[in-house]
Amino acid sequence: LFSNFAAIIHVIINHQSMRNPFKIFGIRRDERWMAVVSVCVFALFNALLIYNHYGRFTLANHGHVGAYSLFNNKLFFSGYDPYAYMTLTKYSSYYVLDRHPLYTLLLYPFAWLNHLIMTTFNFNAAMFIMAVLVVAAATYSALFMYRTLHEVMGLGRADSRWLTAMLFSFAAIMTASMSPDHFIFSLFLLVLTVYVLGRSMASGKPVAWWKAAVLYFFTAGITLTNGLKSLLGVWFTDGRSTFKPKNVVLVLLLPSALLLGSYALQYEELLLPRMQESDKIMKKAEAKDPYVLQKDSLKRQANQKITGKPISNEPFLKWIDTSSSRVDGIVEGLFGESIALHKDYLLGDIYLGRPLVVHYHNPLNYIINGLVVLLFMAGIVVGIRRRVILMLLSWFGVDVFIHVVLGFGINEVYINGTHWMFFIPIAIACLYRLRMPERALQALRLTVMAITIFLWSYNSYLIASYMLG
Repeated sequence: LFSNFAAIIHVIINHQSMRNPFKIFGIRRDERWMAVVSVCVFALFNALLIYNHYGRFTLANHGHVGAYSLFNNKLFFSGYDPYAYMTLTKYSSYYVLDRHPLYTLLLYPFAWLNHLIMTTFNFNAAMFIMAVLVVAAATYSALFMYRTLHEVMGLGRADSRWLTAMLFSFAAIMTASMSPDHFIFSLFLLVLTVYVLGRSMASGKPVAWWKAAVLYFFTAGITLTNGLKSLLGVWFTDGRSTFKPKNVVLVLLLPSALLLGSYALQYEELLLPRMQESDKIMKKAEAKDPYVLQKDSLKRQANQKITGKPISNEPFLKWIDTSSSRVDGIVEGLFGESIALHKDYLLGDIYLGRPLVVHYHNPLNYIINGLVVLLFMAGIVVGIRRRVILMLLSWFGVDVFIHVVLGFGINEVYINGTHWMFFIPIAIACLYRLRMPERALQALRLTVMAITIFLWSYNSYLIASYMLG
């Protein structure tokens, strides 16, 4: 058994496609300026967030500062959570392990680094460490989006750059590229997955099992439902061979076992001790104030009005919303705030005073958003026979089912745009491939350029005015 196992490891290590698995991250000659510009733009956005929160979030107390009291409900930025800052400040499990079983574990070396900085220099560098990680993830998201459009969809370099710029002009993508939350990392992994699987589809070759396993492991580890998308993508790429015993074991069962082990480890070492500590704190607070439990219950009831009435309080079922308006969620959220920010309650948080529904005052916003949706839908219709479009349509179906049908996060669905909005430029790319008169093609290009310039100007101006105000 041992000799057979050793032989398998030897084959894996010496496999031609695995000799340099990081080659895909090399920046090519035609991407250099795009990478430089991306780093500068994303660094500027992150600098705005740091500037706005610098005074409070850099407190360290030589490593003895309370992460919860320092950060929780103090990141005033469109409902994004500061849990990554909290994790880097006092390492523990703040993200819901059921939905993010790997993210906290991946942050461990950076938490160690920040602890060293805090104890040595009495300075909390959590914002700066996360900014570096976010800028890197956003830059590679742009590069892999460009490669997907150019190599998989067959567009020219100029058209690929404009559609990539369009993706990052969307409010949900722009804000995620400066947020410490997990969303930009989801975008990076999903776009990487599209690129890898799209190239396999284009070449007619099955995706290597180890690539499928790695993509599933990390996409599911950052956000569990994204793992389902990776598995769907492998199925669209490989067809029936996806269900061969070897693939089931190595692509599905092995990574799932590792994720389950990661969950169990974090639950025992991080979450359980924190829950026990919270119970002790609550009992002490109750001894001082007999009404503390009543206040906590009222707070939970207020939050339930925001999240909507759940179908049940059981695990997973508690996230199903049966009361919130789906129409408002789609118009003002899914295809609203995800594309263009609302000026009223700008970048507000529904848990910190923002109404559940905010409307645009200027009809131009509805026109621009509607035009984006129209191009998106037209691209799907035109490209419906392409496997990559069918794959992305199944991914989009997952998000629609979760947020619209089940209602999970429907009242702040706009911050989940990184899970699906990369589909929009890929779908629009199908319109470029249509046989049409040159004038029609030029009109399409000008429309995409106009939308991109408008959204970049509109959203970036509002963000900058908010952060500097």
